[in-house]
Amino acid sequence: MKQIFRISLALLAAAALAFVGDPAALADSGHAWPISGPVVRGFDPPQTSYGAGHRGIDIGAPVGTPVVSAADGVVTFVGVIDGVSMVTVTHGDIRTTYQPIAPVVSKGQGVAAGQTIGTLLDGHGATTSLHFGVLQGDTYLDPLSWLGGQATQRVRLLPDGTKVPEVARAAPEHSGIAGGWPVSGPVTSGYGWRYHPILHTMAFHDGIDIGAPCGTPVTTPWPGTVVTAAASSSLGNYVVIANSNGITSTYAHLSAINVRAGAKVAGGQQIGLVGTTGLSTGCHLHFATARNGAGFDPRTVLP
Repeated sequence: MKQIFRISLALLAAAALAFVGDPAALADSGHAWPISGPVVRGFDPPQTSYGAGHRGIDIGAPVGTPVVSAADGVVTFVGVIDGVSMVTVTHGDIRTTYQPIAPVVSKGQGVAAGQTIGTLLDGHGATTSLHFGVLQGDTYLDPLSWLGGQATQRVRLLPDGTKVPEVARAAPEHSGIAGGWPVSGPVTSGYGWRYHPILHTMAFHDGIDIGAPCGTPVTTPWPGTVVTAAASSSLGNYVVIANSNGITSTYAHLSAINVRAGAKVAGGQQIGLVGTTGLSTGCHLHFATARNGAGFDPRTVLP
């Protein structure tokens, strides 16, 4: 699936291994976190327009937690779809959806950013959570990027009546141990020649792709100095670190960068968040290593 290139800034605060939002605090974008809690499942766009995926984010919170409107707008839907109680708020050409919630607003009512529109109900995900979606027309946007006021990942809606299977995928456990993997997850594409999934031609893959939900913290295995913290059309948001062991490591397709060029980093320190920026077909980390300018398979130096 073609991706829309974008540059994302650091979004909200990280607590443990997930974002935790504060509905009382408005971001510079004027958007409010819809419920107080961590992201337990990130935006996970499908590899095809009509494939299975996760077209929003799940925010964990106890039953009864207040849910607020993420921006100024008008309530345009209050009801039940497929047995799930939900509310839709329209903000110009953007719509936000909240489910499952017990609404305290009615259709046609104007609401302000941070205003309570309902309380969280049980029944979504392996743990109780709010499913929060952001749409522009018939296209879903990446809620984390939108909350931060940035350009966003876009995913087309399925045709009316199509059922999409949902598979729970919690954020992987990852403690950011020095010398460990930069993120926990399966290697979805190895080092070496491969058929490029977007360019549709044979190309050399100079690193490994590690699958993980968008928003998962990325850590550097080794101490060193940040050489580059930038964005490109192919790598998306990326960080390059000159490590003290003589290895140059690259971390690409990030949704957010948490370090600046010239900064000193410790082994196990968070340097960004998993994303799908640049030439990417879904949420993952592209991790590459080189020594004296010559690339090699990162798995040879990881535990």
